[in-house]
Amino acid sequence: MSEGSELTVVAFQARQIEKAAKIMAHFVESTREDRLRWRPSTEPGSQTRSVMELVGECIFANRRFLSFLHGGPIIKSPENLDLYESVNEATSALKVSADELAAEIRKLQAQDLDRVITTHRGPMPLALAIQFPLRNMTYHMGQINMIQLLYGDTEFHVTEEFVTL
Repeated sequence: MSEGSELTVVAFQARQIEKAAKIMAHFVESTREDRLRWRPSTEPGSQTRSVMELVGECIFANRRFLSFLHGGPIIKSPENLDLYESVNEATSALKVSADELAAEIRKLQAQDLDRVITTHRGPMPLALAIQFPLRNMTYHMGQINMIQLLYGDTEFHVTEEFVTL
């Protein structure tokens, strides 16, 4: 941030959404190719998802929250979240979905944050709703890290995005 400029809540939140997508993209890109569609399982009823499904879910969630910001309908999650042929295609779509969402969040004014919107989780103030995409990506980054640990990758895959505002 430059000296003399004011960081607003919406600008900060938008930036964190963009950064989370870049960090998650790096986690996906650092996953071994033969483990991108692997679903670790400890028992027959296991409901785990693959790295490609996790990134697909985050892309969907970013787009769904963008729709909520526009007052659009509640979009049902697709049954198959593994929608991308390659890591590059998936991580590019993740960053685009985050950038588009962040651009809309930056348009909000402080008084907009009290407005209640309808989401798949029910009505919620916009101040809470704009946190969900960041929380969602962060949650799934941890799952990707766990998948990496399960196949023996003990390196913590961080970039400058991870250690900077």
